[in-house]
Amino acid sequence: MAPSHRRPYLSRRYPYRGRRAMLKALGSDLRAEVSWSASDSPATGPLADVFVNTENVHKWQHYLPVYESAVDRSRPLRMLEIGVFHGGSLQMWRKYLHPNSTIVGIDIDPECAKFDDGDNKIHVRIGAQQDIAFLKSVVAEFGPFDVILDDGSHYSSHMINTFRYLFPNGLADGGAYVVEDIHCNYWTGWRDSRKSFVDFTKSLIDSMHAHYQVSSGERNFRVGDPNRKTAVSVPRASVLLAKIEFYDSIAVFHRAPRELPRSMYR
Repeated sequence: MAPSHRRPYLSRRYPYRGRRAMLKALGSDLRAEVSWSASDSPATGPLADVFVNTENVHKWQHYLPVYESAVDRSRPLRMLEIGVFHGGSLQMWRKYLHPNSTIVGIDIDPECAKFDDGDNKIHVRIGAQQDIAFLKSVVAEFGPFDVILDDGSHYSSHMINTFRYLFPNGLADGGAYVVEDIHCNYWTGWRDSRKSFVDFTKSLIDSMHAHYQVSSGERNFRVGDPNRKTAVSVPRASVLLAKIEFYDSIAVFHRAPRELPRSMYR
């Protein structure tokens, strides 16, 4: 998580109030109190090697293996990183990704424009992640992107609204959308809306199962059954989302290779 800068004044902040409900839902065995211990073991792997040898990169080290699993560096990619700060992350990705990859960073701080380096396929554009017109211009210029990484403001509403636009409109088929620092959802200073990004992802999970919500049982999906539904009306998210992965403070949302209906039962 990069140190925050130029954070806008929030007229209203919403504290996290879900702990009691969480504990109740877990049941006695899962909510039994144990000790959480921090690890001092450094991350290892190809990206970790780049990370430790690149200046001005501020990231939780346990994110690095997640990136390695989500990002295919064997081929040229188009990557969008939301949040530039001191430019170290752009350099880390330049060293790690395929040399013909294009890396685009956006930030609200005009000073970040100095990290634009077109000769090395690094491009920086200045604008706010919650400004949909700005995002649209970036997608038009450089997209669609194979990887989108949200390491921006971490405000709940910004995380949600940025995803709502970029996942369907800026991410390529088969691409990965990575959201960092989800732990900010639990800190009042970043909660500018009652709905957190974690709350929003629950709706995404439901949308992946929307075709079951309008059916009555497995016969509606059984091949050859007269009750089989060959088409039902669902939100677009249902056919765009292929997979959602959650880790400590970071999540990866995989876009389907194509917008195709799924689910057959034999």
